[in-house]
Amino acid sequence: MTLLGEPGIGKSFAIEAEQKIIDAKIKEEGSQVLRLNLREYSSEDRLVRRLFENPIFDAWIRGNHRVYIFLDSLDECLLRINNLAGLLAGELSNYSDHIERLYFRITCRTADWPNSLEQDLTKLWGKEAVGVYELAPLRRVDIASAAQAEGLDENAFFQAIEQQEVAPLAIKPITLKFLLNTYHKNGSLPTQQTELYLQGCRLLCEETNQNRRDARLTGNLTADQRMVIAARIAAVTVFCNRYAVWMNIDQGDVPQEDVVIRELMSGTEFALGDGFSVTEEAVREALSTALFSSRGSHRMGWAHQTYAEFLAAWYLQHRQLTLEQMMSLIVHPGDSDSKLVPQLHETAAWLSSMNQEVFQEVMKTNPDILLNSSVATADDTVKANLVKSLLKLYDEDKLVYEPRFGAYIHLKDQNLAAQLQAYICDITKNETARYVAIEIAQQCKVKSLQEDLVNVALAPEQAYWLRVNAADTICQIGDEETKARLKPLAFGEVGDDTEDELRGYGLRAVYPNNLTTVELFNIITQPKKNTRGGTYQDFVAKEVALQMKLDDLPVALAWVEKQPRRYNQHYPFNRLSDTIILKAWEYIDNPDILKLFASVVYFRLKNHETIIDNHSYNNQQSTFEDALIKNEDKRRQILEIIVQIISEADTEENILTLSYRFPIIDKDFVWFLGKVRESKTDAIQENWSKLTLRLFKRYDPEQVNLILTACQDIPILKIQFAGLIDPVELGSLQAEEARTYYLEDLKRQQSHNQQLLDPLPKERIIKLLDQFESGNIDS
Repeated sequence: MTLLGEPGIGKSFAIEAEQKIIDAKIKEEGSQVLRLNLREYSSEDRLVRRLFENPIFDAWIRGNHRVYIFLDSLDECLLRINNLAGLLAGELSNYSDHIERLYFRITCRTADWPNSLEQDLTKLWGKEAVGVYELAPLRRVDIASAAQAEGLDENAFFQAIEQQEVAPLAIKPITLKFLLNTYHKNGSLPTQQTELYLQGCRLLCEETNQNRRDARLTGNLTADQRMVIAARIAAVTVFCNRYAVWMNIDQGDVPQEDVVIRELMSGTEFALGDGFSVTEEAVREALSTALFSSRGSHRMGWAHQTYAEFLAAWYLQHRQLTLEQMMSLIVHPGDSDSKLVPQLHETAAWLSSMNQEVFQEVMKTNPDILLNSSVATADDTVKANLVKSLLKLYDEDKLVYEPRFGAYIHLKDQNLAAQLQAYICDITKNETARYVAIEIAQQCKVKSLQEDLVNVALAPEQAYWLRVNAADTICQIGDEETKARLKPLAFGEVGDDTEDELRGYGLRAVYPNNLTTVELFNIITQPKKNTRGGTYQDFVAKEVALQMKLDDLPVALAWVEKQPRRYNQHYPFNRLSDTIILKAWEYIDNPDILKLFASVVYFRLKNHETIIDNHSYNNQQSTFEDALIKNEDKRRQILEIIVQIISEADTEENILTLSYRFPIIDKDFVWFLGKVRESKTDAIQENWSKLTLRLFKRYDPEQVNLILTACQDIPILKIQFAGLIDPVELGSLQAEEARTYYLEDLKRQQSHNQQLLDPLPKERIIKLLDQFESGNIDS
């Protein structure tokens, strides 16, 4: 197995972790491990002696066991032993007769991996046995762990990353450390996104490996020079629509979407004022930085597209192109409206943040692409002009609407309310422009527009989705007095509401402060469309129960008990019923709630239903039944009330039938027997006797003694156990039935005593899922 990765991505750590994982297995099977860090070797002879003349390797040749060889830092050894690939392949080929007992693990930087070595290893082991993998970027959980290790609030750190849109920097260990240090020092990340990316990309061009730095093996270029060449590559790949760089010679097999190295060479570049030649070696050195990753054999591409888009824009600015030259690269040729090429929107946005002239030009035709964090530091005049251009182009149907969650938050300025009001209140304006104006008001929290938004939401003659957006905005930024004015929407009294969206936002605005729970349950009905999405559906399913207080639960539980059986219910009422029961469970210590809760549980058991659907319980590790078993006192109190309900009801309902859907456990036996003794009516005593019989184990001497003693003075209990304690005439039909039942029961006991799998299937699955998440996709 070969593990590749960019500089600083954690290859050495990963291979150490791999060795630790399999160490125990290796020792158990009698195999051995040989681990070398290749950075320590600078001569062929010393490496050959240390590896192929090693006692462990010699014992493997003479024995019949396996040996696992771990070789780290192939790329560093290649700097000293340039024929290392051929040396390893040649030496290994001498042991081809034993190769099936040799397991080879090796790490290398992606750009330095010799394809010739991969081909030689494939010849030795076969194509199926040789795997070449590249280490993936950091996951969200990895970033969270790093933030915690620095003593930072991980949620606040993630929020800063999202606000500044620097996730491409956070997924690299090198630049993640830079972000963590910056955040730790300042308590925030700089608002200048361009500066963050410039520092981050430069850092990805640094040689951060301390061993290489100590040995002065940092390459022939400085980090600034490598970044300039990387920026040249970015300009070529972005503006010429190329996917990767072909690293091998051109034998007619270069993919059409690739650029070959010779096309990137020649000429002079400048870094910090000094010129340097762009040679093939210089291009390869730039491609070996953490900005790039593998795209397959002989191909290198951008580790993240954002690096390419940023550096392509930076390169134009660095080379001091004129405004006309820059615009010619990002605008559709021959387009009379000077529209930007869609594939270059991100690059144009970066360029606009670096160059004010470009910003002004782009604002005339594509102001929507300028809505990034760099606008936060712009002055009010720029923001006002951007809003003006944005709404004007939407009004003229020159922009296609796209949802832009959080994109408008930086547009707030002193004149914003007046600009938005001119569109929100003008019914002659384009509907899309008015919709965007409301979105901006919502994201910028322009509360002075509440009156105008309410008027739109309550006007049946207005466009439906405009009304919906206005109602949504009131829910998010309105005060309680303004929200109360949306009550007619909750009652469905203001025009058509085909999607139930107005009703959903109306309810969200007024409940619980301006709508009682009694009113709520009197007006909610199944949605007009049987779908799982929508504001009304989600409000009923997920929000109602969260808003409820103790005093609301009697009304809510009474509503649940009136609902049809579960299979006749649809979303959101099925979910609401479950969440009400879960809410009541929180207050089960209240005697009144306990009685109502038990009544609902009885209602569900009687209808052959589960008490709570596991999807509603929202706990992956357990079910609601597990919670009942864990809370013994609460469970028994509920069961007592259910027994009382059944005993007092004029029904043929059998307590045993219900008990198979309600959790009772072996340790309840003695408690059941106690309830039999203290029962106040024959009906209640009979039902407790039936439950006692259900848990009775005839092979348990202690239980047998308890029952024989109790049956002497409790006639109803004796009747239930008559088949077990009354004499049976041999040869009778009753004796034959008892014999048959005994044999069947014995068979069941034997099947129950079968050896369980160890570990259990559940534990095995969890372990394999953990391995899969850690990168072992074969698991």
